[in-house]
Amino acid sequence: MRSSIWVATVLLSILVAVSLCEGLEPAAEQYLENAKVAQRSGEHDKAVDLFTRAIKSGVTTADVYFRRGLSYERIGKTKQAIEDYSKAIQLDPKLETALNNRGSAYYRMGEYDNAIRDYSRALELNPAYALAYYNRGNAYHGKNDYEKSIADFSKAIEINPSDRDAYNNRGWAYLQKNDLQHAIQDFNRAIELDPEYALPYYNRGNASMKAGDNDAAIRDLSKAIELSPDYALAYFQRGNAHFRRGDLDGAISDYNHSIRITPTYADAYNNRGWIFFKKGNLAQSLRDISKALSLNPKLARAYSNRGWIEKSLGECVKAIPDFTKALELEEAQAPVYVYRSECLLEMNQPDKAMKDLEHAAALDPQDADTLATLGVLKENSGDYDAAVKLFTSVVSTDPNSSNAHFNLGAALARKGMISQAIREFSRSIQLDPQNREAFLNRAIAYEFQGNSEKSRADFVQGLRIPAKEDTSRSLRQHVDADRVKETLAAR
Repeated sequence: MRSSIWVATVLLSILVAVSLCEGLEPAAEQYLENAKVAQRSGEHDKAVDLFTRAIKSGVTTADVYFRRGLSYERIGKTKQAIEDYSKAIQLDPKLETALNNRGSAYYRMGEYDNAIRDYSRALELNPAYALAYYNRGNAYHGKNDYEKSIADFSKAIEINPSDRDAYNNRGWAYLQKNDLQHAIQDFNRAIELDPEYALPYYNRGNASMKAGDNDAAIRDLSKAIELSPDYALAYFQRGNAHFRRGDLDGAISDYNHSIRITPTYADAYNNRGWIFFKKGNLAQSLRDISKALSLNPKLARAYSNRGWIEKSLGECVKAIPDFTKALELEEAQAPVYVYRSECLLEMNQPDKAMKDLEHAAALDPQDADTLATLGVLKENSGDYDAAVKLFTSVVSTDPNSSNAHFNLGAALARKGMISQAIREFSRSIQLDPQNREAFLNRAIAYEFQGNSEKSRADFVQGLRIPAKEDTSRSLRQHVDADRVKETLAAR
């Protein structure tokens, strides 16, 4: 189970400039001064109204549009803010703070290319503008361009070595590249600069979890929660760490906290539902996962989880639509193709199951179980060449698997390559002297060669080995032991 990107809020740079009030009517001048007071007091609705009155009264400086843009942004009117920043830039093309702030407004709208363009123009005007480097680093991060993101955060740090946010965000970019060492170093530095800063504790906890150190992750996430008691995401991630340690009750407790803080937290419902499944509470599990989907109908892993639970209950008719929806939302999920194929096989639809396994094998060509099952289906459909190719791949991946050599031998036998089949059956027996099916199939192969003595010896030896319950995903037909006994008795 996949974590959310959590970076510090992009900062706004407020230009404190002297307004050009000379020659203005007293009313216009008063509107402007009152607007500035309201803005400093955080009364941004009032500030917007007063800046607008000042503009209508004849104040047309870049500064007044810039300031109104700031207040528009603070009350969530991002488009109006962009219009005002654009007007300020038109009036003063060298106003780097307006370029920076317009870039931040574009960033919040997800228009990363426009944001990068504005930050770059601001940096052309002022190459020492640390904040613009920091903001552009966030925009590159939004585009998943982590190399450029890291370069910009590094430049911001070079100009301002005490920028805790730049260290934290550069650490997060390193984390996305799986460079855990550099990520943790940056989170450490952010914490050194501000030990009360919750975010790098959270991020360092993520890095520790990625490194497999769940105890360290829990310590850091607990510290983040101590510093920020309503940190729903930290509770959620700590729940994940508890789950990885096998502490199911601890995980549920943390997911409960996440949901209490954020009742619409779909991922927390989904993960809690999976824990309830692990604890055997299937009814609550299905309720939680269905709740997650009601909150976020595009949560692919919730569909796959619900499908798995339905499949485990023998309800493949319900499970298949859930697996299908999960794949529609997120196609590159090899396990989900496998799960759906298992349901399709239970419903006697081998052709559809084969297509799903082909998708799974393309996504994960090292999954021996998937390749083996697909190989048997290919063999059963008469495509012996494909079966041999698949089983050969399994043998090369796991050369010490008795079953892998057995499957390859069976496919070679179906192709009429009896000598090669005997060689694989012999290797299978060498690796597992209790492989009953390998003895029985080698006996049949010897029979084809006319070697009755070796055939009888293998049949006798195979029948001495107790038949095992077949819990694998293999669809191969076992040798009929009763018919073998009748044949031996007739000789």
